[in-house]
Amino acid sequence: MSVFKAYDIRGLAGSQLDAEFAERLGRALATHLDANTVAVARDIRESGPELHAAFLAGLTSTGASVLDLGITTTGVLYRATVDLPVDAAVVITASHNPPEYNGFKICRGALPMAGEELQELKATFDAGKFRVSEKSGSITEMPEFEDKYLATVIENAGKPIRPIKIAIDCGNAVPGPLTLQLMERLGVEVIPVYCDWDNQFPNHPPDPTRPKNMVDLAKTVVENGCEFGIGMDGDGDRIGVVDEAGRFIHPDRLMAIFVTDILSERASGTAAERTVFYDVKCSMALEEVIVAAGGIPKMVRTGHSFMKRELRDNPDSPLAGEMSGHFFLHDRWPGFDDSLYNTARLLEIIARDSSPDNGGPTFSSRFSNLPNYPSTGEAKVPLPGEREAVMSAVEAAFLDMEKSTVDGIRVKYSDGWYLCRPSNTEPILVMRAEGRDKSALDNILNDVNQRIGHMLDLSKLC
Repeated sequence: MSVFKAYDIRGLAGSQLDAEFAERLGRALATHLDANTVAVARDIRESGPELHAAFLAGLTSTGASVLDLGITTTGVLYRATVDLPVDAAVVITASHNPPEYNGFKICRGALPMAGEELQELKATFDAGKFRVSEKSGSITEMPEFEDKYLATVIENAGKPIRPIKIAIDCGNAVPGPLTLQLMERLGVEVIPVYCDWDNQFPNHPPDPTRPKNMVDLAKTVVENGCEFGIGMDGDGDRIGVVDEAGRFIHPDRLMAIFVTDILSERASGTAAERTVFYDVKCSMALEEVIVAAGGIPKMVRTGHSFMKRELRDNPDSPLAGEMSGHFFLHDRWPGFDDSLYNTARLLEIIARDSSPDNGGPTFSSRFSNLPNYPSTGEAKVPLPGEREAVMSAVEAAFLDMEKSTVDGIRVKYSDGWYLCRPSNTEPILVMRAEGRDKSALDNILNDVNQRIGHMLDLSKLC
């Protein structure tokens, strides 16, 4: 299987990704983009130093110069595409994947390369005809950029206007130390959970969108009387939260806080200024919140690269978000997903109200008016044949139903919905269903089973 995936390059370090691959990729990228200056960062994985050195060797052999950000988060790298004079930016990371993996997330300018763009890069990589330079490019180490980044985050997000106490779990991944620096500068009292680096991720995978990975954070919040807890993912572009009682809050529900706050400032704005993008996996409750806040909801394809393109094509839109915990604030931030920035914005919003101890709202109460509709969660259904043929058969089974086909099919029922979309990384179909109540969900699942149960194994869904 190719390591050139839908959104990035990713595979097993040492076998699929080694120094030879990284050096060749550096040469291919500089050639393909005709890049003169490239920003590069990496996470803390054991294979990182070898891949990093080889990748830089490949870039500089073509005459491209490198601005080396060192070990830092993906959010810092994204900020570099805005603040530094670069043609491309690359972070060597496998995000929340197990320690034996690594990968490359690549930006062309400020936008991530994905889909067909990555396949075109692969063609250049395979062809082996790379740019030649008599003089090697330079490497400039930029450890000071992190400090400038923190200052930019604080200036943009603002500091909380009252004392606030939270817990943060970074899963022993790369965001930990930088996150604690940010909290100190913001004046936030933090109970750290796994905020030190350990590239074996011994406590849990750094994926805050899975409730099982938030158990220790939840316990810490309750035991220390924190207002809420924040979890960060392996490379620092996603967040998840638990409330003051340690209860997991799904990311699409968390997005409602950003939606309500940002749209409150755009009540008289144009339609474009009130349009909010969200992916096909999100709850219909989010759509209802957007409408209630005066916004215009627009459902789009899952994937951070697609979200950023929507914001590029709709520059007046103030935000976008995904069920996966990627949030793209675009009202006064450049629309890229960044755990640290999104945490700072969330803290600033929460701190405008008095603390719960002084009569202010608890974190959980902020979701009390947001319906919590019954849903199946995300089910992974085996793909029994060729992807296009199977999806065509599924779509044909719902010909009589209203549906969206922006990403697989999302079928609309009078009291809920059903989603079936092919995974971009595995030979599976990702399915989810939601109903306004348990009876509605059961009826939807029964209907889905009657329509496609004979062609697909729906045991993980129904």
